Amino acid sequence: MTLSRENLFGIGVAAAALTAVALAVANFVGDGENGGGPEYAITLGGSLLLAIVLFGWVIPRTDRPARTGLIVGVLAILSLAAFWSGLPYVLGPAAIVLGVLGRARVEQRAQGTIAVVLGVLATIAGLVAIVLDQTV
Repeated sequence: MTLSRENLFGIGVAAAALTAVALAVANFVGDGENGGGPEYAITLGGSLLLAIVLFGWVIPRTDRPARTGLIVGVLAILSLAAFWSGLPYVLGPAAIVLGVLGRARVEQRAQGTIAVVLGVLATIAGLVAIVLDQTV
């Protein structure tokens, strides 16, 4: 399976939109103790830059998408410790895309599946962490 540049662009934009919304909730919802305007701008800027690199350069050029997806998926899981950074919402979807691309290759099917699972878990856990952070 291959994804066209337009499909990758669309998925990258969706990941960026998810990141923008998640970071807005993390910075502006709740009791006012978390973040604010400058923090939002910095974390969103870094996350958008990462999304551009991943979806515009890394994913289209990788020869071993499942292995790359595993690496990105592990980084996504590790980034949950700083869920407020926006990283899980970019790394998670990137791991999913890389895993799906890897699953299309017979020799990479198992690694691709693990990358997809890691990406889904990191994305969902990051969103849950933001919700819990706002309710506690």
